[in-house]
Amino acid sequence: MFAADLRRALISLAFVTSAALMGPAWSAAQGARVEVTVNGMVCSFCAQGIERNLRRLSLTEAVSVDLKQHRVTISVKPGAVIDDQQIRKAIRDSGFDVREIRTIKPAP
Repeated sequence: MFAADLRRALISLAFVTSAALMGPAWSAAQGARVEVTVNGMVCSFCAQGIERNLRRLSLTEAVSVDLKQHRVTISVKPGAVIDDQQIRKAIRDSGFDVREIRTIKPAP
């Protein structure tokens, strides 16, 4: 009986956790960019791998990397929408972890 209750609790926790981790979708309809802080990115080889994987996404228009700040800035094609999971997967596939994702709105 205890094992079944524990199993149900773990499944419930996994569902709640995965729902909480699903982030918002970012749209470039107004020219916004997405800025990602990346853990472990320390050299130009690291930056090239991340940049290559993000450029492979059909929705990205441009990608720039700031090694000193550990930041990647993504410009999304006008009208396209990209979500956190796509960004996280591309960076994880490069061997790194995402610390933060935020939108940079264009100056008025």
